[in-house]
Amino acid sequence: MTRVVVTGAASGIGNATAARLVAAGHEVVSLDIKEPQTAVASHVPCDMSDPAAIDSALSRLEGTFGSLLNIAGVPGRSGAENTIRVNTLGLRHLTDALWDRIDDGGTVVNVSSIAGNQWKRRQELHQAILETPDFGSGLEWWTENEATVGVDAYTFSKEAVVLYTMYLAGRGLSRGIRCNDVGPGPVDTPILPDFAHDVGETQMQWMVDQIGRPATPDDIAEVLVLLAGDTCKWINGQHIIVDGGLTSGLQSRWIDTSTSPLRQRKR
Repeated sequence: MTRVVVTGAASGIGNATAARLVAAGHEVVSLDIKEPQTAVASHVPCDMSDPAAIDSALSRLEGTFGSLLNIAGVPGRSGAENTIRVNTLGLRHLTDALWDRIDDGGTVVNVSSIAGNQWKRRQELHQAILETPDFGSGLEWWTENEATVGVDAYTFSKEAVVLYTMYLAGRGLSRGIRCNDVGPGPVDTPILPDFAHDVGETQMQWMVDQIGRPATPDDIAEVLVLLAGDTCKWINGQHIIVDGGLTSGLQSRWIDTSTSPLRQRKR
């Protein structure tokens, strides 16, 4: 990788990822609203909700990069529009703008969520927003369609990241650029209470209880760094779930979903 851009490097999963990369000897460039805690090579303030701010930040970067890790994200409690701005449109805007400066044979790794697992249910809608030509038209699409997408903004935003990653995988083939996304389950970060509020505190605790504990930021960073590196060369375009087995338990039913507070409320 050598030179790496990490968004959201100031806290949580981003901070843990930056720390791992620095420890491995990589030159890390941080893009975040806040100053990073890790001793990165350089930091550029960047508001991922604002395309002009993203462009300004990129204008301050020099040279090419071996990897881009899109880790910055916000919970649904930040507001529906802001959630779409940061989690989907800002991520796309940054990646598209930096694309030609990613080295041949490089990597892009996006952070989605297990909330993105059901992307196929809304594939046509995600295709529609991703086919908009720029940030502004994407936001206009969301404003016009928010009431009919049938799911909350956070879930929609993360599902869109999964499909966007797949598009990137095809785009990168001719240059050997591999693109994957990681879908964490509950992670012990400062914004975990926000997610607990969104899904319900008892439901969140139930989910955590099924796997014994929430992930640590480093649990997720470990996989991000692996995918960003020059190993795993035949993994491309994948939504890689990193949730301690929660999704597999729900799908194969070794987790008894009848005990879920959400399921019980629906009875």
